[in-house]
Amino acid sequence: MTTYPMAVHRAFDLNSADNGAGFRQFVQHAFQAPILTADEEFELASRYQQHNDLDAAHQLVHAYLRLVLKIAREYGNYHLHLPDLVQEGTVGLMHAVKKFNPTLGNRLASYAVWWIRAAIHEFILNSWRMVKIATTQLKRQLFFKLRQAKDSPLPLNWDEAQELAKKFGTDAATILEVDGRMSGGDASLNQSILDEDGEIIDLIPDQRPDQEHAVMVQEQDQRLRSMIRQGMSQLNPREQLIITHRFLTEKPTTLDALATALKISRERVRQIEKRALEKLKAFFVTIPDSRDLVIA
Repeated sequence: MTTYPMAVHRAFDLNSADNGAGFRQFVQHAFQAPILTADEEFELASRYQQHNDLDAAHQLVHAYLRLVLKIAREYGNYHLHLPDLVQEGTVGLMHAVKKFNPTLGNRLASYAVWWIRAAIHEFILNSWRMVKIATTQLKRQLFFKLRQAKDSPLPLNWDEAQELAKKFGTDAATILEVDGRMSGGDASLNQSILDEDGEIIDLIPDQRPDQEHAVMVQEQDQRLRSMIRQGMSQLNPREQLIITHRFLTEKPTTLDALATALKISRERVRQIEKRALEKLKAFFVTIPDSRDLVIA
């Protein structure tokens, strides 16, 4: 990521020794930011894009800290600290500023909201024990949907599960399984074994791969990530945005949502997506061993 001025980093220091004071300072800093007009935003974004003007980037980030706070507060029921959510959302905002193309005619807010949410979602998914043991994409999606749909922190009953199953296109058993994992507490693996020496964790077999396999997997992952980065660089900014939100996020964005954000028709989004995928396929076939990368 681009290195921003030190003033930006100081404003985002939410993990200081006095975390409460640091966060209050952040909030104050956010609401002191001037609201940019469309022309002012275009000028700043153009200065950063064309001349790598870091002061312009700082002003853009500063102007949209309110948006980060607003979105982060929406995830308050995940039992994570608001300063952590805000900090992750700010990282997403910085990515948005870096990649924003003002010549496409969109406001930064419409573009940044996807990056902010994606960063917060990734943080939540990495923080929750339940998500790490979810076995399907559906259960990961239900993790977010159930949190928003439930009126009470108490476990669901069968009738409530059936009603939500119809709403989310699944079955009541899956709803209850995900809800149970969300509601249940974490048991410590360091508890002592009754009538025996040792702890529960000692009974769990070590199933980690050997070092050679781990290195091989890591190298393969790095190679595939590099191929994806190279492929994405062949696309224009709007194509990158659509491919990212359609295929490279935990929760893919719908064509309708992207059409609204980009202020174009749903069919136009589909056409751009199709063209971008064709570009990627054409690029990947030129790379040795590209068969390891599957494009839908």
